[in-house]
Amino acid sequence: MNIQSLDPELIKKVFNTPFSSQFIFNIEQLNYRLDRLSQINPTDAINNKEYLMVFDATIVLFRSMFLEMGDKNYTFQNYYRLTGRPEVANAIDEYLDSRFENWSEMSIRTLLKRIADKFVCHIDSITVEELGLINAYMAKLSSPACDSNLHNIIRNLNAIIERERETNSNFDS
Repeated sequence: MNIQSLDPELIKKVFNTPFSSQFIFNIEQLNYRLDRLSQINPTDAINNKEYLMVFDATIVLFRSMFLEMGDKNYTFQNYYRLTGRPEVANAIDEYLDSRFENWSEMSIRTLLKRIADKFVCHIDSITVEELGLINAYMAKLSSPACDSNLHNIIRNLNAIIERERETNSNFDS
């Protein structure tokens, strides 16, 4: 797909508004936070607060970039839909709707949104069981030994985006 084949009003909507620059800034911030998380050893008690602070900030940004609904948000999916590549947005959504782990009925989207909504963005009422379960999931998200950790989730999303970029090398991404 070539950007010249898109509706000029659509291009104007995407690229002549804060959407594009905010989108790029958010990507840079997400990469910085992930890099910072990888530098902190969460198993060392002295690093616990710093790790949780960066983890929370990363979850909030991830939520805003991938999990928000509606067409007014600066999500990856909206970016790809607005630039005429809904198949990429659909692939991202399909991945996020896949199971967090094979044994779990919870999707990646549901888990990350639940953590963000109940523990970071809002402090919702929870049961002792929910707290224990979320703490277990957060430990898995933080563990380099877990295949479904946060770094791997984002690495898999990057792979979806990179595949699209290779397929549409004529498109300015």
